[in-house]
Amino acid sequence: MNEIKDKINFNYNPSEFNFVIDDTDDKSEFDKLLIKKWEYAQNNNILRYKLSIKKYKILEGKYKFLMQLNLDRAQNRRTPENITSLKAQFDPDRFNFTKIRDEEILFDLSGGDGNNVIAVNVSPIEYGHCLFLSDRLKCLPQVVTKSSLRQIIELFLLSRSPYLRAVFNGLCAYASVNHLHWHIYYLKHKMLLEEIKLESLIEHVYILKDYPARGFCIKLSSFSNNLDDFVSKVFFIINWMQNNSIAHNVAITRARSLDRDQNEKIYDDVRVYIWAREMATGIKDTSGFIPAVCESFGHLSIRTEEAYESLTEEQVVKCLEDAICPFDFVCSKLKELLIK
Repeated sequence: MNEIKDKINFNYNPSEFNFVIDDTDDKSEFDKLLIKKWEYAQNNNILRYKLSIKKYKILEGKYKFLMQLNLDRAQNRRTPENITSLKAQFDPDRFNFTKIRDEEILFDLSGGDGNNVIAVNVSPIEYGHCLFLSDRLKCLPQVVTKSSLRQIIELFLLSRSPYLRAVFNGLCAYASVNHLHWHIYYLKHKMLLEEIKLESLIEHVYILKDYPARGFCIKLSSFSNNLDDFVSKVFFIINWMQNNSIAHNVAITRARSLDRDQNEKIYDDVRVYIWAREMATGIKDTSGFIPAVCESFGHLSIRTEEAYESLTEEQVVKCLEDAICPFDFVCSKLKELLIK
């Protein structure tokens, strides 16, 4: 296992959390450090390619999907691991994050021991694309732990950018490496799921109803910014899926509370989306994009010029609907547990 040379230790405390932010360029210390280190990595050939979004557009239609043509990622990223089971164990002989180069580690969150770190994603999907590696040296499989969930939400709150996103691809839900990690990146586009209307399932738990990737949503505002209760509710749902071998994706985004004027540039909420999905093992993809977590969120990384020019909203909707686990079944089972 590698050790971090010239370590930068980033320490923080809850007083630095930003529960309310605005749509300005007022970066936090966390944002400044992440961007500075990420740009250094890009400019010094640590990445496999320099980020270059060839084209982007908002797909015409109801859901305003963001399409970005990223040929470099399609052609140059590491070949994803073939994961065939939600019970797959960590394999030290396969690629994992103990094998990354020292220069890929941007800073340390655990006092310099290299266990909790921010590392650059060498095949970026967007600006500032990094990995949060929680308990890296424990060699855990790609299964959400409550501590990693708490940490990623805390890191999220350290940012003052409304454009920071955090996402998690689970096993058999297009995770490319079976070693615990979260993705974070800046996506400077207004996304529908920042403000889409939700339907209450039970107290503190909402569902995405009028959206092709039907899923669950938990809002920080529902808990009056109580992180302990918020994390516990989110983890309850994710852990239930993990214990029941249901493949899943998770996305975290800033949002505005529903009683706020949507024309205001104030973000005073955080939403966590959780999607139960069909196992991705063996699914043949012919669409020009992979329906993983970013795509469920509405951010489509397109792999071919042909797909970029020809894809319609109807096709994207069908792809997302097919990827989602039978929602009514999952919803009813989860509701039973939540009301006990």
